[in-house]
Amino acid sequence: MNKLFLLGISLILGALSGVLATPKKVIILRHAEKVQGGNQLNLQGYERSAALPYYFSGTPLYNDPAPAHIFAPGLEEPDSSVRPIQTCTPIANHYNLTLNIDLKHTETDKLAQEILKNPKYNDSTVLICWSHGHIRPIVLALGGEDPGEWKSNIFDQVYLLTFDGSNKPKFQKILQKLMFGDRASFTDNPLSLPARTTKRIDEN
Repeated sequence: MNKLFLLGISLILGALSGVLATPKKVIILRHAEKVQGGNQLNLQGYERSAALPYYFSGTPLYNDPAPAHIFAPGLEEPDSSVRPIQTCTPIANHYNLTLNIDLKHTETDKLAQEILKNPKYNDSTVLICWSHGHIRPIVLALGGEDPGEWKSNIFDQVYLLTFDGSNKPKFQKILQKLMFGDRASFTDNPLSLPARTTKRIDEN
């Protein structure tokens, strides 16, 4: 009888864990600046990816608790974009975490269900680095308010979802203010690096 009772309790708890499992925070960002027409980061993108670990670890808002899980889309084809992996690998190394690349970039619902129903993410901070066209579905699948379109020329912002037990997680849009040309406010337009020139400085 005792064994049956314990088995019943364990089954109930197991079922509840799939419903109640929630992180404390989910950080979502786009990969850094890219080579036009390629699948890699450009120089500015590599500079941002190198600075992001210190941005996240040095900002208390992202460290209550510190990120414990990091996701980026895996490579589906030989020519798939490696930009999200390139962007968040330095962050994973900084926090001494394994980068999860098990999901495709289109598997946004599956990503959300993994985070919301797997007990290992309970009360943790999860960081997601994805392509901009699939970030809105990730936010919606996690229960957040509609963030609108993430524009193709934007690389300097972060979405933060905070789960506090209410029906919907609190949604925040945050500017990194990290690199040259990053916006000071959401009404500003991002600046690009000056165009490359082969002209010598001492030429007239």
